[in-house]
Amino acid sequence: MRYLLLLLSVAANAVDPSSGKKITFSDDFTGDKVDDMKWSLPANADTVSIVKGGKDKVLRISLRKADDMIQTNTLTTKGKFEQQYGYFEASIRMPAYKGHTGFIRLSPNDEKVTPAMLVLFEGLGADQLLPWARKVDDAGQRDFRPEGKGTQFLKAGEATKKFNTYGVLWTDKSFIWFINGKKVHQVDKNDMPRPMNIQLSHRVAEFERANLNLKQLPDDMEVDWVKVWK
Repeated sequence: MRYLLLLLSVAANAVDPSSGKKITFSDDFTGDKVDDMKWSLPANADTVSIVKGGKDKVLRISLRKADDMIQTNTLTTKGKFEQQYGYFEASIRMPAYKGHTGFIRLSPNDEKVTPAMLVLFEGLGADQLLPWARKVDDAGQRDFRPEGKGTQFLKAGEATKKFNTYGVLWTDKSFIWFINGKKVHQVDKNDMPRPMNIQLSHRVAEFERANLNLKQLPDDMEVDWVKVWK
């Protein structure tokens, strides 16, 4: 009975933000290579590949071995697909360890034109997931992160051992972040007045490098699919 009540509670808390909307963009990464009609590859194109992931193919974004390891390997729909408002979602298996970050990001094509809003879902390793946004306008820069909450939204190991869905519902009034259909963060009254593209990235930033253990690599980010509704 307790297990049944738990299942009912989980079902009650989960929602479908795509309900009533139509698909405007999708990629299941089923081909032999990345579809260049949908995505632009990073400068380090060898860090991106389509591989067998269980029963299906998945997109894998790796890290390039280098002396300093500082890098951001990004696929982007910039110049190929952008949209204002709607529901943006991806099925992702995040990296397991600290020192590098896998993330999906929404951003305008020209981030230097203000006001600009950057909307992210980051997998920081060690079970840490961070839904947040950054607004840049004439007043400067401001970050919007979950207040009074940790960053472990899933059970230990769940973010890296399986694929989970990470979504952002964008309306004229708010941005709402979801993990597996459950709301985890919201930012109101910070509308971005321009369409945004999608970026899938795997990064080693300078501030992360000290925590990167090369013996723990490969520790890749994998994406099963990306879908957008409006």
